[in-house]
Amino acid sequence: MRSRSTTFFTAFGVLVALVLGSPPALAQGLPADAINLSQVTVYNSPADIASWPVTTAITRLDEQSPNGLSFTFSARNTWPDYVPPGWDGGLQYTVWAVVQVNGQWYTSGFIQMWRDRASTGAPLLTDFAKNWVYDSRWGPMMGHQPVVGEQMGFFVSSGNARGVTTATSVRQRSNVVVISVPANDTGSFTFPDHAPPVLTGRGRVTTDFDGDGRADVAVYRPSAGTGFILQSASGTAIGVDGGQSTDLPVPADYDGDGKADPAIFRPSTGTWLIQYSSTGGTASVHWGNALDLLVPGDYDGDGKADIAVFRPSDGTWYIQYSSTGAGGGIQWGNGLDIPVPGDYDGDGKTDVAVFRPSDGVWYLRYSSTGGIVGVQYGNGLDRPIPGDYDGDGKTDIAVFRPSDGIWYVRYSSTRGTVGVQYGNGLDVPVPGDYDGDGKTDVAVFRPSDGTWYLRYSTTLATVGVHWGNGSDVPLLKR
Repeated sequence: MRSRSTTFFTAFGVLVALVLGSPPALAQGLPADAINLSQVTVYNSPADIASWPVTTAITRLDEQSPNGLSFTFSARNTWPDYVPPGWDGGLQYTVWAVVQVNGQWYTSGFIQMWRDRASTGAPLLTDFAKNWVYDSRWGPMMGHQPVVGEQMGFFVSSGNARGVTTATSVRQRSNVVVISVPANDTGSFTFPDHAPPVLTGRGRVTTDFDGDGRADVAVYRPSAGTGFILQSASGTAIGVDGGQSTDLPVPADYDGDGKADPAIFRPSTGTWLIQYSSTGGTASVHWGNALDLLVPGDYDGDGKADIAVFRPSDGTWYIQYSSTGAGGGIQWGNGLDIPVPGDYDGDGKTDVAVFRPSDGVWYLRYSSTGGIVGVQYGNGLDRPIPGDYDGDGKTDIAVFRPSDGIWYVRYSSTRGTVGVQYGNGLDVPVPGDYDGDGKTDVAVFRPSDGTWYLRYSTTLATVGVHWGNGSDVPLLKR
């Protein structure tokens, strides 16, 4: 296999892309923003808030009526007090809300908090329009009234951020968290205090070939034996030659450098051909046969993807562990099951798992405990599309229903479910983290026009990328 690059393949497609801004500086190990603030319009507060260093994580948000919202975050013990002009006492931090109005996200620092103020007051469902966004200072947010189930973002910043243009205390903020507005203004939400393992990139089955934390759109063209990759970091197009028409693409991070390695499986010989991104070297490994299903993943948790196959004839997963080079077999499933490997328990190791169309049950085997779980979710006509849609570091159970083009997702963090209409019955679901926020994005590849339709979880904005044709195989195909 060999690579070649160019800034643009004129014969291959035209890119229509949403340019993401530079991410803020993160203190070591803190979780990323759930909404990309560089794509959010700021009113009545410092416009550069997106670039403020994130030095603390919100780990809990509680809402109660009539008390409003309260936040748990470590910087409440360290951020200094600031005394605004005309005040007789200090305030410590400001509560920001991030609101979507007519498809655009807006934010402002609304509520000024002093040390012994336990909550914001003004619950969302009863008071947001009249006590948060009550006049023109908040632009399009003015008079907006959230409803039950609406997605809203929240974060906090040091000092006073209401009605000012610059930092008034230390220039620091928390990460942005997102909640669904609870019924009766009553609910509790918890969030991780550290970045989940999925953000490291190591060992993932991914198409992040440039290591920028975002999945790249990429296809394999059997007629040419070539993979075509559009790198998200630079817009550079890469062609990787050396395949055959019957080869199957199996990109993953086999060398643990945080980048996807181009790789193919050759059914005629049962051989994996891998080109390592770290060295440019190649490897040829015989593992499996033409009837096996390909299930690479980091089963031993060493940060490198392991070569693995699921054999329908005996329901066995055959894994070659990268940490030792040894092989192992795990019997899990039967010949009619669909393998759905993922890190369902969040321990940094890929778990063996299958979706059984006959009863719509997901059978999971946790690597952390050896425990077994069965979850009924979906039906025999659905396509399983597991991914980390809520960004908690655990794979979520999810299906795409071709009959109505709806993505049904069961969040591991809350056990809540959501349905998102995106695509049609002829589209190919290609979930991946295209915006780099640590959450799987809803996305489809449409063979009829060779376009990738992506829906970013940070902003819910959609983008179309023309890349490929009807005979190509998208590399994140589910």
